[in-house]
Amino acid sequence: MRISALAAILAVALASVPAAAQNAAPAAPAATPADEDFTPSHLKAASRVIAAVKGDINFDEILPGVAAQTRNIFTRTNPALTREIEDTTTEVAIEMVPRRVQLSKTLELIWARRFSEEELNALAVFFEGPLGKKYIETFPVVGMLSVGASNEWEQGIAADMVAETRKRLREQGHAL
Repeated sequence: MRISALAAILAVALASVPAAAQNAAPAAPAATPADEDFTPSHLKAASRVIAAVKGDINFDEILPGVAAQTRNIFTRTNPALTREIEDTTTEVAIEMVPRRVQLSKTLELIWARRFSEEELNALAVFFEGPLGKKYIETFPVVGMLSVGASNEWEQGIAADMVAETRKRLREQGHAL
């Protein structure tokens, strides 16, 4: 039982490691510079864009989520230790808070690898301005509506394609 709980905790911990997953994005068309090739001002520009677009807002929930999952894993297998498990998990989670900086640095590198410092500064100016703020504010709704519209279009086109294909096959003398 302890081995399976430990395996589950490791799986949760590994699933929350962002660097490999975030860096697995498609390569930029140009050669990607080494991480140490970025100037502090380039990384600061990336940080400005991330802050402006609230690009890391949901990541603040990772650590509390992993702590809750860890508590649940141990509590399910050891309900008599619920209080000790909660206290220990909270203590460990608090000790891990400083590691959040690693994720922020990784996000900065992701942006810096794909945009020059000048591009990042221009993006930051845009997203910090009124139009950029409106874009950030409305994009989730526009995005959902766009996905809904594309799903509706797909269903319509699929129904039309089936109907037209069926009609033409019948015209060719095929019984369907």
